[in-house]
Amino acid sequence: MAQDPRPAPFFVGESPALDFLNSVAIPRNVRYDWLESGPDLLDWLVAAELASDSELTPFREPAAAPALEEARKEIVTFRERLRPFIEAISGGPLTEADHPILAEINAILARGPRFLRIAPAAAAEDLASKPLALVDSHPLTEPRDLIVRIATAAARLITEADFRYVRNCEGPSCTLYFLDISKNHKRRWCSMEVCGNRAKAAAFRKR
Repeated sequence: MAQDPRPAPFFVGESPALDFLNSVAIPRNVRYDWLESGPDLLDWLVAAELASDSELTPFREPAAAPALEEARKEIVTFRERLRPFIEAISGGPLTEADHPILAEINAILARGPRFLRIAPAAAAEDLASKPLALVDSHPLTEPRDLIVRIATAAARLITEADFRYVRNCEGPSCTLYFLDISKNHKRRWCSMEVCGNRAKAAAFRKR
């Protein structure tokens, strides 16, 4: 029997960095990786809102394929080095100030061009009182710059998130992570559709 087609990637993490970890997952006991090819990576970056279609158009050209594949391999390797760090500190305060992954992220952030610019405020609620915002820009001049966007998201998570609320879904085989931003911080599932309803059905059958 043919395997079911790959579903759309999951964006349940409430953080682009956690969604990055979730770009490989095992929903319903089947492993999917949404970064299996260069075009996969570009599609995922757009879906994650870490890059725009127009920015990535040059990297979709056949001539860019070898460099894109090298960038993809580096990004996937970074994902799997970031994962144990997040696993180790999720659910508690961040205390590992000298972990090697932090130096790696800093080295990535030091790559390539970067500049500040004044731009229209993105948030609608700011438009009346603060119509302009200072935007930190990381231009994408070559595929190797793609990892900078991801490392920036990871840096923001590490420096801004309360890791007491970074959690792994309680689904028995689920690998998805999320930042619990619910009011009472009682979130247990990546989503009700993927794991919550299955757990409820299993509990019902057990009763």
